[in-house]
Amino acid sequence: MLTLQELKRIVKAPGCGEKTPTVKELCSAGVAAAEKILNGNAEITVYKNGYAVYRAGECTTVFSIYSCGGYSYGPDGSGHIEEQFFEQEAWYTRLVLEGEDRLERNREARKRGLEVSYSAVFEEWQILKASGSSALEQISREETMKEALAVLTKQQQKAAFRCLVEHKTQGQISKELGITVQAVSSILSRTASRLHVRYAGMGKKK
Repeated sequence: MLTLQELKRIVKAPGCGEKTPTVKELCSAGVAAAEKILNGNAEITVYKNGYAVYRAGECTTVFSIYSCGGYSYGPDGSGHIEEQFFEQEAWYTRLVLEGEDRLERNREARKRGLEVSYSAVFEEWQILKASGSSALEQISREETMKEALAVLTKQQQKAAFRCLVEHKTQGQISKELGITVQAVSSILSRTASRLHVRYAGMGKKK
């Protein structure tokens, strides 16, 4: 049995202030150090850069395994399990708890009407940047995609789907849609603007 303590010896600790990678970045370029398929359509993978991807159904979150210390539980958080306990357990025990907690916080935050992190969806386009607004930390890319597509025109949906889901270039998209690369770029820019208008004010709701 690989313990969490042993796993930490074979992966590196992220540097202070290091940007958390996206699910796409880890899945496309990361080297997996350990992975576990769980019951209930869930799985967790730890990469050699020290980050874990936890997926439950269509929801996904990314976090550093070094951010997982002791664990508090119960309605008032009075219950607590020390970090040393998890260090000697199966490597995924503490990480699954962390993943589930993060997904639940995201769901609760969304119910309260906080701002959707549309920048996470478009970051590979380099169209939207963080604008100083507080976005949901580690929001599920899949959840955001569903909401994003719902507010787009049919043409924007086609371009967005090919770019984000199929990871095609603007040149490839232009050939498939029978339009110029400049037109594709314009569509993606308008898409980003439309999402900004749709979501920018959500964080101000009470």
